[in-house]
Amino acid sequence: MQTRSEPTTVIRSARTVRAACAAAALLAVSACSSGPTPPDLAAPQVTGTVYVAGTAADGSSTVWQVTRGAAEPLLSEGAQILPLTSVSLSPDGAHLAYVSANSLYVKDLRTGAALPGRLAADAVPEAAADPGMPQGSPCSVWSPDGKRVAFTVQRGVFVFDTAGTGSRVSGRPVSAWREGRRDLRNLASPPTYHDARATSEMTCAHWAGATRLVFDRVGQDRAESIGSAAEANTTTLARVDAKAPQLTNLSARWSASDTCGDRVLLDYHPEQSPAATPSPVANSARRSGTPLLMAASSLDYRAYADSPQTAAEALTSTGIAAEGSVWYFAPDTCRLTTAAPKSADEGTYDYLVTTLDGKTGKTVQQRTLPLAVGAGSPLARPAGGHVTALAAPGGHTIAYATRDGKIAVVDLGSGGATELKGPWKNAVSAVGWRSN
Repeated sequence: MQTRSEPTTVIRSARTVRAACAAAALLAVSACSSGPTPPDLAAPQVTGTVYVAGTAADGSSTVWQVTRGAAEPLLSEGAQILPLTSVSLSPDGAHLAYVSANSLYVKDLRTGAALPGRLAADAVPEAAADPGMPQGSPCSVWSPDGKRVAFTVQRGVFVFDTAGTGSRVSGRPVSAWREGRRDLRNLASPPTYHDARATSEMTCAHWAGATRLVFDRVGQDRAESIGSAAEANTTTLARVDAKAPQLTNLSARWSASDTCGDRVLLDYHPEQSPAATPSPVANSARRSGTPLLMAASSLDYRAYADSPQTAAEALTSTGIAAEGSVWYFAPDTCRLTTAAPKSADEGTYDYLVTTLDGKTGKTVQQRTLPLAVGAGSPLARPAGGHVTALAAPGGHTIAYATRDGKIAVVDLGSGGATELKGPWKNAVSAVGWRSN
């Protein structure tokens, strides 16, 4: 049983680091010459409760809640039993979703009850994987209204409510291809020396509004190798508000990056439609495309789902297609804030920070701001993607896991940064941040 940690501390300010480097230079000139000096900015205060998923010193996978410097474990399992990519916190902070010991769970943090996901109230808990299926990283994503959570696991995509009852949206097809032939056989068939797998990969399902899910089903083998029996290599839009999920394979390639209320942030790839690039391999590793912001309700119209750019606001001017860019929706207004590095050079600190109206997608404010992360700073740049923001009105402070296992806290108003300390040996993600 883990105990509460000692109060957290923050890293020394950039001014202190700079003074230490100057003093050390008297003894060794090269000691502080590894990179440019980070901007001298005041470190932000860490208020509220931050939820961190990571590994402890003994190698166990754990989720902590950190309040006023004290870290308390919420979950603690073996590293192979609790894959940390599967952990997510509901928007209201009341429920935690995760995969543990091959089962899907929704835990009520108010009562401590952990309910396994079932397709019916009296059914056995659903398993995340079957023996013989290819390995993958499970994930869970909450709907913007916090009423349901979507799990993407080896067996497919499942949606459960906070009581753990739900349905399977889509299975994950797994087949085996006999070398030298075009036919596909199920993995249940006896393997032979010449058999090779031809599996269908599924990307993490994300919500596009409260009733729609978007994910890709991508074959890992070339279409000309496995023949016409291959599964769909496509972006799939699923409606999950009916008794049975309704799946539509789209002619466009896009993914839902984030959602807030009826607004959805898309990553659009017109050049990678199935017709443009028939090879599944080309589509499975695509880079960032064109960012679009649109009303999720527009996706009910097939014309807009197939051509989202006709009903969306392009966010190209924000620069968030660049590697290392981050974004978040303000929970109170659904205003979208983005931060994009102005240079791929890790030795520069300037970011383009943009605030956009949550309904229209129009720019409210845009400015260049130096952030105290990167090269000469103790905190690395973010890897990119959605980041956790303080869920408080008007809040503009974000938290993310760095590439070297730390939790960085950055103020996008001032550019100041600090490290949230805790008992973790390696932080994997900041899964939530609630105001007290």
